[in-house]
Amino acid sequence: MSLMLTKKLGYTTLFTKLLLGFLAVILLLAAFNLVSFFYLKRQIHQEIVKYNELSINHAVEGYEDHFRLTREMVLGLNQNSLWATHINLLRHARVNKAYGYVNDVIAEMKQLYTNPFLYIDNLIIDFRSDAYVIEKDGTSSANAMFSTYYISPSYPPEFWDRQFDESYAYRVFPAAAFTENTAGHTVSKGVLMPMIIKMMPYRDMYFIVMIDAQKLTQDLHVSISDQFYILNADGQPLYQTSADINSGLVTSFDPGHSYMQTKDYYYFYKKGAGTGFTYVSRVPVQSISGQLLNLNLILLSLLAIVGVLIVLTFLFSRRMHQPIRLIVDELKGYETDAGSGTDNEPVREIELITRKMHHMRISHQSISRDLARKNSMLRHYAYTNKLKNIHMNLKEIQELTDTSLPYVVVVYQVLFKDAFEHYQQKTGKGSYYLRVYVDNVWRQAFPDAVTIQTEPHQILTLLFLPDPEADLTPYMQRLLQVFSVDRDSYLVTMAHGAVQPAGADFTAAYEQVQERLKLRRLVDETQWIRPDAPDGGARGERYLKAMWEQEFQTRLMSGSEEGMQEWVRRSLDQLEKKQAVASDYRQFAKDVAGELDKALRQIPAAASADAGGRLALEETRRFYCRAQYERWFADLLHPVLQGIRRKTEEHDPITSFVTEYMCTHLDEDINLDMMADKLNITSGYLSTYFKEKTGVNFSDYLNDLRIRTAKELLQNLDLRIQDVAARVGYRNVNSFIRMFKRHAGITPGEYRRKYAS
Repeated sequence: MSLMLTKKLGYTTLFTKLLLGFLAVILLLAAFNLVSFFYLKRQIHQEIVKYNELSINHAVEGYEDHFRLTREMVLGLNQNSLWATHINLLRHARVNKAYGYVNDVIAEMKQLYTNPFLYIDNLIIDFRSDAYVIEKDGTSSANAMFSTYYISPSYPPEFWDRQFDESYAYRVFPAAAFTENTAGHTVSKGVLMPMIIKMMPYRDMYFIVMIDAQKLTQDLHVSISDQFYILNADGQPLYQTSADINSGLVTSFDPGHSYMQTKDYYYFYKKGAGTGFTYVSRVPVQSISGQLLNLNLILLSLLAIVGVLIVLTFLFSRRMHQPIRLIVDELKGYETDAGSGTDNEPVREIELITRKMHHMRISHQSISRDLARKNSMLRHYAYTNKLKNIHMNLKEIQELTDTSLPYVVVVYQVLFKDAFEHYQQKTGKGSYYLRVYVDNVWRQAFPDAVTIQTEPHQILTLLFLPDPEADLTPYMQRLLQVFSVDRDSYLVTMAHGAVQPAGADFTAAYEQVQERLKLRRLVDETQWIRPDAPDGGARGERYLKAMWEQEFQTRLMSGSEEGMQEWVRRSLDQLEKKQAVASDYRQFAKDVAGELDKALRQIPAAASADAGGRLALEETRRFYCRAQYERWFADLLHPVLQGIRRKTEEHDPITSFVTEYMCTHLDEDINLDMMADKLNITSGYLSTYFKEKTGVNFSDYLNDLRIRTAKELLQNLDLRIQDVAARVGYRNVNSFIRMFKRHAGITPGEYRRKYAS
């Protein structure tokens, strides 16, 4: 074919080269596909068999591990000596009056039936002595359980009674459909596979594990066919997805093979090493034959496509030859060495086209980059001047600002964290990279968008909207997600205003969005302040009220760091409760610093201690979480409190007497009046003096000491709760429980169960 084309068309013509090149590629691809087809056709059967073998192996391993793990975890309950004691008492619950331990037993069982990976619908303990059961919802009679709540024709109540006399330790029974019939209303429980586990040496009780067979199969059996069976050693089905399997089929399985083929089906099977069950996956023969038939159809389609491509190649080559030839002749007129070759040199022609196109592309790119750079710089300059309300005399620059479309102002305030702040100061490019990314995001949807950097840590975007109803939410959410990924390095607060009409003042819109940025919350995350967001918090409110100022001065003069820290935490809690924004926290810090300066004028010694210890208030502008303010207040107040403590006496006899008396007479009735009488002072003076020295009220200190001591005593399981209450000074156990729950959040009994060893 190549020789014929060479003689007829001439080997050196561009048409011949194109045609031969296309044909060579088509024939190579066709040959490759034919070889691949015949190879794959031989391999596909083996791959399907291998896939199904791997599938049944996976299912067998999963089922065997699941049965073994379920049995071990149920038997493992007996390793808990306290639980075993409760079970022994519940075996004869009516005689031992032990029904009070039912909840403790259920709490331990809950670890099993709430585990989503065990697929346990219920865990039931059947006691023969009193004919009752314990399950996840409580207790009931055995007859009610299996004739009302778990009903199945395959498992009548008599079946469960017979299991007490059967001599086995562990057995899995065939899956069956269970229902619940209460108040004449029947509810399906699904297909459950009962597993009975007997805990030796008890013969009057056993465990029933109700396994959700359908969910377990969906998780463990993955195959091209949904026909799956589990057969016991006698070939009887324990679980089956369809009821048409031959019950005696297991006897015909060859142990030396992993599958068997009949007229209609492939049977992939494997026997479990631990249970002895045979697991079978049945795949219809027609499903495998259908895949081979699809390959034959693909081959025919491939041959047809090759024929069509050959015809199209000939037509395309002829159609393409003439315009390319005209282009080459035109380009040759601009070549200085056009007479150096002949018209029939294809290599020369291709080189000519390539050289000229390369030159044109480079020139175009250079010109485009230069124009884009200069135009972008001028536009940024023009918009910056317009936002800053700077008047321009150059009419050409003014015309670069587009005022013919509605627009939206979006501002991004960037807060660089410590590690990235060092990099930002070193390179100066942190905000630049963010500006470039933001500009790329908006330009994809709004080509006229302009993104500029107005401040070292602030970026601004002007979005010109052909449609004033355009939804910006998807793009803002995209930016929010991207910025949130790098929140360990920096935080971004985004805000935008309402859509401004065409020609509206840029400066007013910019200042409006600047105000919305002040709604930034004190959280360690990227924030988007929407136009409809409420003002939030209590902005402008002075947080140091007169009562707070007095308490601040009192705690400060006491020199107690613990008391001051408690006051700071409580104040910050109030700010959180009021949903204060970041600027409110900074105003509070400013108020505290002012009150501290006022107090230090009265105590020169403490003021000298604070001279080099306070952090600059400007530092709070970069705070993004409450913990930073707590550290800032600690560093602010520590040297002052240290100086105040130096002025106080090393030993305070009144406070020491009160605290020591509380510790040694905690089981007695202690009150403020009694302690004041012992010290021969008034109770009001003692209350004020004790709080000044310790930072805590007398009653709060006493209650905290009693609860802390009670927590230690609760570790001793030999003490009753009323004994613990008496030892810490509570004559009424109910009062003790209420006070303990108020301080610890849980009752003494719950605390003992959770923490006592």
